Amino acid sequence: METNQPSPVEAVDWDSVSRFKQPEDSLGYLLWQTAHGWMRRLNSALLEADMTHLQYIVLGSALWITRNGKPPSQAKLAQFCAMDPMLISKVVRALERKHAIRRAPDPRDTRSKLLTLTDEGVDIILRSIPLVERAYEEYFSVIGDEEKQFHATLMRLFRTLKPEDNF
Repeated sequence: METNQPSPVEAVDWDSVSRFKQPEDSLGYLLWQTAHGWMRRLNSALLEADMTHLQYIVLGSALWITRNGKPPSQAKLAQFCAMDPMLISKVVRALERKHAIRRAPDPRDTRSKLLTLTDEGVDIILRSIPLVERAYEEYFSVIGDEEKQFHATLMRLFRTLKPEDNF
């Protein structure tokens, strides 16, 4: 026996549930899709250097922190990258296999691992930067003259993040 009753999904008055009439009306949805599009673009660009977006972020961040002459610990790198320490560990292991980074116990705290970029690691980053910058120019070119305003808006959002928002 067939019923003409609407399904549970059809029975919902969607206009009363959300102010968004379609996904593209939501900044959250657009930010999520745009961020994932950017990561896919970076992963594609970095194939030439045999790197992933995450490897580039971790290796580049380790290099950035090391500018003061002191190698970062994995924990400090995780904090700097706003990434889960277990994910950092996994990415660092992959970078070790590429001979881009070395892990060594911290002489002051043997539970902690210090990260040192190898010559190969520095070379990989220096080869990767132009690839990333070219991808940046291509991906964000649609913004045109509004880049500074867009950057300022993203910075306002970025500054509202709390450490617990990252995990």
